[in-house]
Amino acid sequence: MEENKFNQIIKSENFALASDLSEVVLDSFIDNEILKDIPMIGTISKLLSLGTTINDRLFTKKLLHFLRELENIDQNLILKEIQYIDDSKKYNQKVGEKILEVINRVDSDDKPKVIGKLFRNFLLKKITYFEFLRLSHIIENVFILDLLILSKSKEHITLKNNKITYLPLNENSKELFNYNIVDNITPNDYVDPKDITVFQSSVKLTTLGLNILNYGLK
Repeated sequence: MEENKFNQIIKSENFALASDLSEVVLDSFIDNEILKDIPMIGTISKLLSLGTTINDRLFTKKLLHFLRELENIDQNLILKEIQYIDDSKKYNQKVGEKILEVINRVDSDDKPKVIGKLFRNFLLKKITYFEFLRLSHIIENVFILDLLILSKSKEHITLKNNKITYLPLNENSKELFNYNIVDNITPNDYVDPKDITVFQSSVKLTTLGLNILNYGLK
């Protein structure tokens, strides 16, 4: 059986070069035929049998954004963690297949970066593979500008000495509520009555929202 294409990309001697590709190069790649000769771009095109269509170039660009987030992570570690999940009976799809599928579907350059950060944090055992899948599903489906708003969130200490992370409500879409990324702030979250004024136009991040912020956006 032929080895998974994603694994072959990771094994490639050009894998480490992905992090050297600048935003300018990636933006130019869509319109510049010559850039296909850059080693990492050529490797991806060859292994995935990609041509020169706009869709093929857009997919390659998104995949490179993802791979750049794996900078300085040892190839053997990546392959080891992938193999562990692939050998598990808990999941019905290979890791590489799933990643390529998600990268193909996402609709912006920013989403592969976020998903790449999530995968990096899975490799570093800061989140589980299940959490990676769940958070990636949310990233794939939520409007990217709404997700990027989470980076503007702030922290506040509650009476119970727990941190409530919040951001202005008027900057959020209903999608963030629908995917349980944010929730309304309740009176129990207030330190004292004056905080009602501070929070009256705000929402708090849920555990899912905090995980997206901490493991995908930072």
